[in-house]
Amino acid sequence: MDTRRIPPPDPDREPLKVNVYERMAKAAAQLMPLFPYDGAGAIVPAGVVLVGGPEVEYGHFFHWNSVDEVAVTYGSRNAMLAAGQIMATQRLHGVNSFLRDEKDSEAFAVMVITQRQSSSGEQSEALTARCKNCKAELVRHSYDATPHGLPGYDAQRYGAEDDPVRQFPTIASSVEFVELRNSEEGRTCARCGHVNDVFPAARWGWARQAYQTRAVNRGYHSMVEAES
Repeated sequence: MDTRRIPPPDPDREPLKVNVYERMAKAAAQLMPLFPYDGAGAIVPAGVVLVGGPEVEYGHFFHWNSVDEVAVTYGSRNAMLAAGQIMATQRLHGVNSFLRDEKDSEAFAVMVITQRQSSSGEQSEALTARCKNCKAELVRHSYDATPHGLPGYDAQRYGAEDDPVRQFPTIASSVEFVELRNSEEGRTCARCGHVNDVFPAARWGWARQAYQTRAVNRGYHSMVEAES
C-alpha cells in the first residue's frame, strides 16, 4: 500500500512561527508579511490591522492578483468579517477598511491575507481606482510580481540578490499606485470631470514599509563593508 508522507522542510525555509497579535502590534504597514519567505512557491501570510476613529478614512481601491488569496479574521468588532471568519477572495476584489463605520472608535479588524506565490511562470498583479462620482476607472497600475527564484523576478525593483530583506511586490507597487492615484491627472475623472479626494495613503503605511526596508538593507551592507 502506498504511504503518503509530508516531505521534509525546505532547507532554505526553516520552519518558523509567530504570534499574529504581537507581530501586527508593531507593524509598519498593512499587508506586512509575517515571515521572511516570499520566494517562488512560498505561502505568504500578511497581516492587517484596521481601526476606526472620528478622523479615520481608508479609501477604496481594487486589487487583482493572478494567484489566489485567502483572508482569515483573527478578531473584529463592527466589521464586515466576523472573528474567526475565513474568506477566499475573487481574483479581482475591492479593498477598504472592512469596517461597518470607519468613524466608530470601537470598530476594528485584525486579519491575515495569505497568498501562495507562483512556483512557475510569471505572477501578475494590478491596482485600480475608480471615480467616486461615476465609477469610471481613474487609474490602473499593473505590475510584474513574479517572486524571487523565478526567471522573471525583477531584482532591481524588489531587492538585490545580496539584500537580506526583499521588498514585498504588493507593498512596493502600492507606493507607485498611490503616486499615480494622487496626481492631478489620477484624481480627475476623464469621463465626468469630478476631482476625487486624495487617497489616504498614510493609513496603509506602504511608503513607510518600503523606505524602512531600503534602510535596513543599507544598514546590512554598511556592516558588511565595515567588516572588510
